[in-house]
Amino acid sequence: MEYASANATSEAAPLTFELHIQASDLQQHWKRCNMVANYIAEYVSYQFTEREWAENLISTVTNEFLEAVSSLSPAESDLMLRCHQRDSDLLIVIEHDLRPEIAQPYELLLAELASEVSDEHYLNRLTASRPVVGFNQLGLTMVAHDFGVQIVGNLNEAKNHAAIQVIVPIHIAHI
Repeated sequence: MEYASANATSEAAPLTFELHIQASDLQQHWKRCNMVANYIAEYVSYQFTEREWAENLISTVTNEFLEAVSSLSPAESDLMLRCHQRDSDLLIVIEHDLRPEIAQPYELLLAELASEVSDEHYLNRLTASRPVVGFNQLGLTMVAHDFGVQIVGNLNEAKNHAAIQVIVPIHIAHI
């Protein structure tokens, strides 16, 4: 695991940090997705009004996205994860390269998740047979539906690169 920077800044947000992680590291050691997610959640959650709830929410959302993007990425590529604490939410930006064959199904999923995930859509995905596509569509749908997480994706198919913004709605206590 390689850390590019872990600087807290006060200019743009009370807390901002960035991690660079090798996709192969997460692919070979799936537990590290959870370890990184828990670390981020513990690092950030102390500033939220309901710390334990915020920690669980941040950990769950971050873990789902780390698992998904690491499975979509070529092993030799890096993932960049940036967190920005804001007044009422946590913005997580994940940039990663894509395996070429996965770009189109991923783009379709991100388009679905960009709008509000209805109960019907969630239930359909929950009860559908497992898709052939090699990533966890249900986990990403779950965080959008159950936790009100906003997901905005920007794919550059020519470069096989994605930038995903994940907005986790949490009221932050001012300390």
